[in-house]
Amino acid sequence: MDSPFTSKLGTNYCPTVDETIAIKTLLIEPLLQMKRLDTKIAELQQALSKLLEKREGLQTYVQAHEALLSPIRRMPADVVQEIFKACLPTHRNCVMDASEAPLLLGRVCSAWRTLSLATPRLWASLHIVDPGEPPRPKESEPVWPVAPQEPRAALVEDVVWTWLERAGHCPLSISLQYDIELGYMPSHSIIQTIFSLASRWQHIRFAATDPAFQELVQLSAADVPELQSVELQYNQVGWGSSGFAWDTLSFLAGATIKVVVVNGAGSDLPQLPIEWTRLTLLSNLPFPDEDLIRTGDRSRLKIEAGLLAMSRCVQLRSLSFALADYFSDISDLGELPFVDHHLLQTLHLSGYGNTLSAFLQRIGVPQLKDLTLREMRDSWGNARRDSFPEPSLIRFLANLTLLESLSLTTSCISLSSLTQILLHLPRTLQHLHIDADKARTSSYYVADSPVDFLASLVLPGLTIPLPLLRDFDIAVAGEEGMTDETLLQFITTRATTLKRVKINFERAMDLDIREALSPLIENGLDFAVTYTPPKIQKYSPWTGLPDGPKPAVVL
Repeated sequence: MDSPFTSKLGTNYCPTVDETIAIKTLLIEPLLQMKRLDTKIAELQQALSKLLEKREGLQTYVQAHEALLSPIRRMPADVVQEIFKACLPTHRNCVMDASEAPLLLGRVCSAWRTLSLATPRLWASLHIVDPGEPPRPKESEPVWPVAPQEPRAALVEDVVWTWLERAGHCPLSISLQYDIELGYMPSHSIIQTIFSLASRWQHIRFAATDPAFQELVQLSAADVPELQSVELQYNQVGWGSSGFAWDTLSFLAGATIKVVVVNGAGSDLPQLPIEWTRLTLLSNLPFPDEDLIRTGDRSRLKIEAGLLAMSRCVQLRSLSFALADYFSDISDLGELPFVDHHLLQTLHLSGYGNTLSAFLQRIGVPQLKDLTLREMRDSWGNARRDSFPEPSLIRFLANLTLLESLSLTTSCISLSSLTQILLHLPRTLQHLHIDADKARTSSYYVADSPVDFLASLVLPGLTIPLPLLRDFDIAVAGEEGMTDETLLQFITTRATTLKRVKINFERAMDLDIREALSPLIENGLDFAVTYTPPKIQKYSPWTGLPDGPKPAVVL
């Protein structure tokens, strides 16, 4: 629309009194047109609303009838039960929560609820978190108000009994977790409920303290005829506790037990009354095993005890040890026995560098396929000076001609040593994980001249190192650990075999290689690279003032 004020629109011009009157007169007709349009729009919206309401009613009618045609309604009950079983978690026991199976299945409809309650296999596994009970005061002590945990313990007991009763005569998989940090005593009634069903235990996992372990002492091998795997973690209460007499657990001699995980026994592990020749898996790692610092050195295993236990397990396929510190001189290793094990396929060791090295020098595992080595830090999070001796690790790896997976976590190793380790890995390796990401946080970091340790795997030649590598997961501290260009060459030279690449750089990006890798990513390569350079606090004039913004963190 034309206007005599076009040149003034959008500016800071202030109209005169006459111009103000002229503008108001000019807007009379446009305002009337807007009002007529608003009325017409309202009529059309009202008509549209009626049409939408009618359509919604028809849609509800159609969907209700189409639901009757759903194939799930005609599916046989036994097939639905198999689907229900497939909904259960496979890596742990079921939990008392309606957000997942089996409780979730019974909240869909009454028919599914009836069917789920009639499927004992759904209720044969259960994870129990003991809420504990307030300590009962002595007669001479005042009686304090009842804490809210007491009725919760009774409620959990009822749920446990009802849950396991639904399992019928199925073998049971039960895990019990008690957290001593809550400050409450374990619930005796819950423990009694669990132990009353010991004859049906197939898999048990107890992270508890004295009450549960004292009940375990009462069991014999005949009381657990179906037990196949045992996982026990003794949660010691207080520093003054003397621990637990592990050799009193006579039920561990059960004829069907093949898996034993015991944390807290320390070097008393070989004294357990276990039928060692039947074991296929042995471990003393805490569960979960991510937090090894909280595991006292008494809970870890001395080298001598570890070698003794390993020598007894002639059928062992998987071994996981958290080793205690080793203070002896390396020349004393000749006094330790050498253990040859020709069936072991999985080995997981955690400990200080010299301890790991000493243990590896006394074992022969030619059939090993999966190796995990975790170099621990001390209780302050610092690395130790006595890191992994490179020659001993290389000699050990040279004998693993069938190795398929290697995971190495170290906090004190030079990049040149990492290079030598990579070069001496067997050609059968398919999965490689190296985590030296936090090495520079330690005052004991082993420094050397800058080296791109990955460059040794991309040098042209007749033989490509690690030709079968499928999974590559590396985290290395420092800017010199690996360049983006070298990484690109490494991936492209292994395009036919490499399926997953995960890299964590402690530096900024120097070359964006994602575009060059886009054809491989489209063909299924799982590629993830992150850059986490050190954070720098930006200067702020409000620093120290309560009402100012916080200093920005620049990456």
